[in-house]
Amino acid sequence: MEIFTEHFAEWLTLFILLGAAFYTLKIIGQEKSSFKQDSYEVQFGNLALMIPNWWTLTQQSDHLLKFERTDTRYDWYAHFCYFPDHENKDLPKLLEEKLNSEGIEFDMDVVFETDSRVLFRDDLVQEQFQEVIRVEGKASQNVVDRIYYDVYLMRKLGDKGYFIFESRSSVLNGLVEGPYFEESLSELSFIRES
Repeated sequence: MEIFTEHFAEWLTLFILLGAAFYTLKIIGQEKSSFKQDSYEVQFGNLALMIPNWWTLTQQSDHLLKFERTDTRYDWYAHFCYFPDHENKDLPKLLEEKLNSEGIEFDMDVVFETDSRVLFRDDLVQEQFQEVIRVEGKASQNVVDRIYYDVYLMRKLGDKGYFIFESRSSVLNGLVEGPYFEESLSELSFIRES
């Protein structure tokens, strides 16, 4: 007991830090379990995206949506982009050009996926987006910055354009927001015309 009274301030600091960490874990855990209830629909062209309430729309145009966490200091953002012309380039070439232009180099153990069935829950979306490339993992940007990068390139059947959906963060923040980015894309659907 004497040790406790001699170091009361240190013990108090430890308990406060542990309490704050527990509270943070509880809040993050609730976010994951309440994704569907705490999301709203955002229209992007003829697509409907489910977006978590804690993401803030920080940039919007006809061909771009950008979301960030403004309630935290996370180094994270998500882009949803549409490019109207692929200039007769295939998706691997478009991905290579994007990565080169942004100075992103994935680690050697990163796997490229090309099966849309693992992504989309909506049958119509699976049918329309038969050409999909996904790359997710740790990378370096401009040689010095370590990032966690998740990127999807998709092209609809009969469309000259293509989509790039990306989530970029510091390595640790990618583990926090990455699952919500994936969940948002898995809920992707077409807006049904009346």
